[in-house]
Amino acid sequence: MDDRKDKTVRQAIVEGIFYPAEKEELTALVESFTQNNIRGKSTLLYTPHAGYSAAGRLIGRAFSSASDRTISEVVIISPVHREENDMIILPRFKFFSSPLGKIPVNMKSLHLFQGEEKTIIRDDIPHLEEHAIEDQLPFIQHLFPEASILPVLMGKTTIKLAGKLASALERAYGDNRENVLFVVSGNLSTYTGKEDSLAVADRALSLFSRGDWRSIIEGSRAGEIEACGAGALSAVLKFLGKPLSMDVLDRFESVGKESEKGKTVAYGALSFIEE
Repeated sequence: MDDRKDKTVRQAIVEGIFYPAEKEELTALVESFTQNNIRGKSTLLYTPHAGYSAAGRLIGRAFSSASDRTISEVVIISPVHREENDMIILPRFKFFSSPLGKIPVNMKSLHLFQGEEKTIIRDDIPHLEEHAIEDQLPFIQHLFPEASILPVLMGKTTIKLAGKLASALERAYGDNRENVLFVVSGNLSTYTGKEDSLAVADRALSLFSRGDWRSIIEGSRAGEIEACGAGALSAVLKFLGKPLSMDVLDRFESVGKESEKGKTVAYGALSFIEE
């Protein structure tokens, strides 16, 4: 069967736009973003989602910081950018694809994660509309070729929903997470003026480094920070429940098109290691 017609496969939607559509070209690019990086044993990553011209180097550094671990599964949690609601969304797809091939969704983890929780649903349409998880896939395929994934979309950034997500992670991974890598796909700011973008990014990094999951959500709700992965990061920190050491591996600011009047997005590659 042509994979493009296989309804069990979530097809790539930003190949040729955010990154090369050709396998050989994409492989070479991912290798260039990972080959000389410092390797490590990170537990949790915060990685950007954008075109690789802006975010590729940062994504590569983030994933490299976990590449000394044996990883069998990667949990990727992304915010919902369109029509946020009070839901956590899993796919019905059994595979996610990139030009490098298909990655299986870990269905056992998916069912444990969902449990009987009514705020966790399965719906392919939101996953088809989001690029934030797809952006990470080529790096997983390159550095952890045997790993499966659990793709998760989180709606509104609220204490209640973060608690639901943390409980779901506990159901799925509370007994054994030795070979599991947790990844939050998020940017440090939204499009705004450069000085404002850098300021809100700095505030986000300050909050993240303290490791207080509730304060991160409160800062987001109050408009003090604009990091779109704040809710997901808070949930993972709550689930892990241990002090983590945060390392800012790299940062980058991307200025928008001329029509966007120089507005800027701040990106960061962050590594968290259990102390």
